[in-house]
Amino acid sequence: MNILLCGESVFVEELTSIITENNHNVVAIATSVAQSADFLKTSGYDAVLIGFNEEESYALLQDFKPDNHIRVWVSIIDFNLNIWKKFATLGAIAISRGTESESISKYKPSELNTVSSKTSINPDPEMEQIKKTDRKVRQERLEAKTAKVGVLKNRVFSVYSPKGGAGKTTVTTYLANIIGKHSGLKVCIIDLDHTREGSDIARKFGYFLVNDSPPNNVITNWATFPERDYRSWDKVSQYVTETSLNNLYFLSSPWNVEDVEFMTGDLIEKVTHILKQHFDIIIFDMSDDLRDNNTKALEISDNILFVTGADLDQIDISSGFTQRTVRKLNLPIEKFRLVFNKVPNKIPYTLEESAQKIGLPQFASIPYDPEVEKYRTTKLGINEDLSKTPFGFAVYRLAQEILPEGAITKKHNKRPWFLRLFKRKGVV
Repeated sequence: MNILLCGESVFVEELTSIITENNHNVVAIATSVAQSADFLKTSGYDAVLIGFNEEESYALLQDFKPDNHIRVWVSIIDFNLNIWKKFATLGAIAISRGTESESISKYKPSELNTVSSKTSINPDPEMEQIKKTDRKVRQERLEAKTAKVGVLKNRVFSVYSPKGGAGKTTVTTYLANIIGKHSGLKVCIIDLDHTREGSDIARKFGYFLVNDSPPNNVITNWATFPERDYRSWDKVSQYVTETSLNNLYFLSSPWNVEDVEFMTGDLIEKVTHILKQHFDIIIFDMSDDLRDNNTKALEISDNILFVTGADLDQIDISSGFTQRTVRKLNLPIEKFRLVFNKVPNKIPYTLEESAQKIGLPQFASIPYDPEVEKYRTTKLGINEDLSKTPFGFAVYRLAQEILPEGAITKKHNKRPWFLRLFKRKGVV
């Protein structure tokens, strides 16, 4: 039997050996409620054993409708009949802490029911109606919540470059804006560029150090977020900052550079698992270093938009990263998508030749656009007029490439006549 094991670290460590001793397999381990919620949506397991406290376990199972062939146990310290009935309405079996081995060893495939076989002899009509109503409500809630997400195979993206100045933050913000505006998907940018005071993403939305106006929340505040509230948008919305743009939120890096020590890989993983319950798309804007938090973001990303310039220096640096560093980090090269940025009108070689040197197929290219480089005079650092420039068209096409066909429903304007008439070398 393949078991998905969820619970605090001590519980998981103890039960892993017990499950193995009973000749069963632990197919996955989740040590947080939000991470468990993600794993429950996957397949490949026959049973689930949960060891969080009563409140967290109940919150976890409220949005989970187990298949008839999946057994769900919830290990409870202060077990009683009322708790058993409470979890029975969710299709789970509450057991007393310490009896997990007995429950697992007695389990047989023929016993596959959402509650124990003893209760199925004389079912309580009132309890059966409660279960039926509750499951219907949970299923409707789940279907509404995943109506858009269900078509998204890739939901977490990193925008990364091994060299500063490649334009990662600009690409990130405009890409997020286009997705939120033209697809209706809910997007959150997470700023992991902690190499300087303040936050570059926050600055794009008018939060400046000189005005002493930090955003509502920074990522390190999530260290105290109560995981039992991971499903509560009212609670989660207090930990992110809403922008004036459609469906777009962001989470700032630490406002003080010395606080970077608290931005750990574990924190990044916790934040991502929780935000995935509320956002359709998550985009990491990363620094070029490879500290624990950045490597964790690369690890948990579905796709990595690898941004580089077209000059020889950046091509060489990018080549070193893809052909050496990626292997050292044990990252699958298949996750990387090569994006050339700030491509000039004329270059003495083609982008295809540059891509061969880097070792990745060209995924997209964004031309150099002087409009992007103009001095900013507004609080909001995203200029909607750029959507009609070569830069805007290129980022729009990038959004189309990373999302499923049809996800961006609103048609974009045609390319300017001068671009349709004259194709520029190396620029798509």
